[in-house]
Parts: sequence; C-alpha cells; structure tokens
Amino acid sequence: MNTHETPLAEGIIREGLIKLEGLEFNTKFWAKDPTLWKQDKEHKEFIVKFLGWQKVYDWTLERVDDILAFAADVKQNFKYVVVMGMGGSSLAPEVIRTVFGKQSGYPELIVLDTTNADWVHAARTHIDPAQTLFIFASKSGGTVEPSSQYAYFHEEVKKAGVKDPGQNFCAITDPGTGLETLAKKNKFRKIFLNPADIGGRFSALSMFGMVPAALMGVDIVKLLKIAQQEAQSFGPEADFKTNAAVKLGALMGASFANHSKDKLTIITPKELASFGLWAEQLVAESTGKEGKGIVPVVGEGLFKNFDYREDRVFVHISNGSEDDKRVSAIMDDLEERSYPVMTISMEEEYELGAQFLLWEIATAAAGAIMAIDPFDQPNVQAAKTLTKQILGKLEKKEISDEELNKPFMVAKDIEKEVKFDTLAQDVYSLLESNDYIALLAYVYPSEEAAKALLALRDKILTRTKRAVLFGYGPRYLHSTGQLHKGDGNNGVFIILSADAENDIQIPGQHYTFGQLCAAQALGDFQALEEKGRRVIKIHLTQPILQAIKNLSDKF
Repeated sequence: MNTHETPLAEGIIREGLIKLEGLEFNTKFWAKDPTLWKQDKEHKEFIVKFLGWQKVYDWTLERVDDILAFAADVKQNFKYVVVMGMGGSSLAPEVIRTVFGKQSGYPELIVLDTTNADWVHAARTHIDPAQTLFIFASKSGGTVEPSSQYAYFHEEVKKAGVKDPGQNFCAITDPGTGLETLAKKNKFRKIFLNPADIGGRFSALSMFGMVPAALMGVDIVKLLKIAQQEAQSFGPEADFKTNAAVKLGALMGASFANHSKDKLTIITPKELASFGLWAEQLVAESTGKEGKGIVPVVGEGLFKNFDYREDRVFVHISNGSEDDKRVSAIMDDLEERSYPVMTISMEEEYELGAQFLLWEIATAAAGAIMAIDPFDQPNVQAAKTLTKQILGKLEKKEISDEELNKPFMVAKDIEKEVKFDTLAQDVYSLLESNDYIALLAYVYPSEEAAKALLALRDKILTRTKRAVLFGYGPRYLHSTGQLHKGDGNNGVFIILSADAENDIQIPGQHYTFGQLCAAQALGDFQALEEKGRRVIKIHLTQPILQAIKNLSDKF
C-alpha cells in the first residue's frame, strides 16, 4: 500500500522505526510474543489470548462457503438486515455499509448501535419486521444495548405475525456465550461462532464484519483476498522501512512518546468518513490507558490556513475522488506549513479489508512503543457498573426521572468554577496545555440535529484551536470511553443527554429505552467524576434542535 510523508513525518517515522527495530517488533509480533508489550505474568497471559486477528483473513476464507450459502438464503427471504451490536461488533459493518452502499438485488443493511429511543424508533419505522433479518452481534453475548434491542425486535417480529420468530434472527458471538445458548433455545436461523482469541475492535475481517458484508451483497472473497495479498507487504518478510503498517505505527507511537503530538487527526474524503469511526475506536480503546493516550480526532471540519496547535499529527486516507481533491488541497497546505502528514492511498473500495489490517498492525506497533497492552480496556466497566446501579434505583423508585435528567450537572472537582450562565468562558478556562474538549451527545442524529451539533463542534474548534472530539452516546462508551478515563486527564467533557420524543418500553424490563439511555449518560458522568475528570452534563429538552441551538449560542 503506497504512502507519502511530509519531511517532519518522515523524521518521526525514522525515530519510531529505530525503536521498533530495537524491540524486535517484526519477530516478536508475528511469533505472538507478549513481551513485546508487557513483562508481567498477568498481562502476558492475557495478551496471548487476543492475537488471533493477525491472519484471520485465512480463517474466514476457509469458512466463506458457509457465509455465502447463508447470504443466498437471506437474499431470497428478507428485504432488510439489521445489525444489533456495539463497538467492534457494529463499527466495521457500518464502515462497509457506507463505503459500498446499497447493492442492487440485496437486502438493505442497517446498523443499530444505540439505546436512544428515537434512533430505535426510526429504525423500526423504516423496516417491516416480518421481512427483516436481525443480527445479534456480541463477542461476550451479554452487552446491554443489543440485548435490549433483541428483546424489543423479537416482540415486534411476533406482533408482525411471524410463526417462528427465531427464524428472523442470526447470532454472531464467541463459543460458549449466553448468546449462543439463547440462539439455540430460540431456534435462530443461523449461529456464527467467531474465534475467541480476537478482541472486538480487531474483528473486522472475521465473522463480525464479513457476515453483514456478505448479506448486503459485498464480494467478501475479493475483500479478504486483497487483504491477504496486501498482508505480504505488512508481514515478517516485508522491508521494514517500506512496511506501511509499521510506518504508521511508528508515526503514531513516536509522535506520542517523543514529540507530545498525541492528537492523531484522521482525514478522509466523505466516502470514507465512517472509516474514521472504526479507526477512532481501535486507537482510543487500544492506547488510552495507564495515564497515556493517543487521541484520535475524526470528522473534524477542515479549514484552509487553520493554525493547529503543536499537538497534532495528520493521517490522510486518500481515494482519489472528487471530494478527496478538496481534502488533498488542505493536506498540501499543511505540508507547506511543516505539519507532520502521512498520506495512505486506497486505489479502490475493496482495499478496505487491507486498510483494516494495516491500522490493526499499526496500533499494535504504537502500543509497543508506548509500553502498554493494546488489547485490554481496563476502564470500560466503570460506566457499565454505575449504569446498572442507576437502573436498580429506578426499579426501587429511589431515583426519579427528574433526578435522572437534571438540567445541569458539574463534577465536584470543578463545581465552583463552572456555571451555566457563563458556560463557554468557564469551560475554556478549564483548559490546560495539552487538553482536548469532548462533546458527547446522547441525541438522535436527525439531519438537522447532526448538522447543528457539528456546527457547535466547529465553533469550539475555531474559538479554542483545541482538538474537539465528538461522539454519539452510548456508542462512544465502547470507543473513546476508555481513553476518557485511562489517559492523563487531558480532556474536558460535555455530556448532552436528551428527552426522547418517541420512548419505547423494553420488553421484560422495568425501564424504557429513554431511561436506559439517560442512565448510561448519567453513569458515564459519574464514572468520569470518580476518575477526577472535568465533566459537565447538560440535559436537552424537546424540541431538541432548538435546545442545541440555544446551547450553541453560549459558545
């Protein structure tokens, strides 16, 4: 895969390559030697259980006939396919869905990775449950978001008059999970078991990514074989200095370790915008821990002649499209002004599989330079635990909806410093040398709301010159959520919860999707507060678009 680097990026890459050569990266990585990252017994035992993704394209190709036979069955019997998952189980299908688009004659693929009631309602309104195959995708089998979606859509399929509702469901999970048991009990149409030694965010080329791709009509054999071919240029026999995956990892790791350039800004043309979401999870959840963290910045507005801070390094994924010409002009401007920029060329959309692999290897290499375990996520559980406690209080009526959705909340460490009336001034005063701001919106992204939120993001960017992360909740909990709690306290967080316009009761539970989503927003606020993070929570009331605009006026 071809790359081009600006002079400053070349120098940083050379430093990173020297470090990786000293670590014997190529030898140890392909030998699955955990001492590349950690020396203690506990970490080493954990790491060796999560390296099954290195050549997973071979494993998947051996099972491709089974996938394609199921795809033929689905094509004949269903009009829609809905992926119910979170994080690594949903982001790769979302990238494939948006990059390839609707394929003629195949079902429409919809990816639902949310508990937002209005988002779930929009998906339900769009489909006919009787003509929909639902993919329950979960490595652990117990993730609350797809479990809640399953409970709801299983009832909707029954209401639609389907005699055997299990035949409208497929499971993708690890062997021995509760989901496998559930799928067998309820006679799911198909169960795909994934290798247990592959972490969710490294699973794009396994069943989690390839089954949805095949069902929507993407040629997964071509996708996997191109990845297999490109892997030769990333592998142990490849020239270290021209290995695109290792070079990217060297840039990422050395930028952080040697230059305090921790804001990895991923720039793509609009056709590849969703790839940024996948890469964001991979990088943030893999490197944001132990007081360290590479901060992926994706989907940011691009402005010519913009004066970025010195904490930036840029990676441009180029596909040669018309929109890419616009992006490339800005990259040229950055090069002229001596910013570190690496450009990775994609000749065609089917190189997407190779792009997944490239970034996975690069992230492993960056983790080696940073001396962290890129395969664990030690801080993710905190928000889940607190959410569960809040839901328990709801059931016992120990907390009301009013308390759940307080209009304005400020972490105890900064409560004397932040007031709603002077919000922007107070937020900006919290920023220290290398900080970023994160807008975390538990909001249904209608076209108008999404546009207003991104305008707010750009407004803060242009006012502060700081990196402004943006994520929809609860999706970001399985992505940048690890970074938020595991890095060196480098973020100022603004959580936006919101009233549901069309709330939905979750079958078998005492709470609605709206309450679950609100509990997740509050749970994350509490988790960030417990970690001493500078966090503010603002509740938006209907109409949401007006509430966003009112908030934006404060900035």
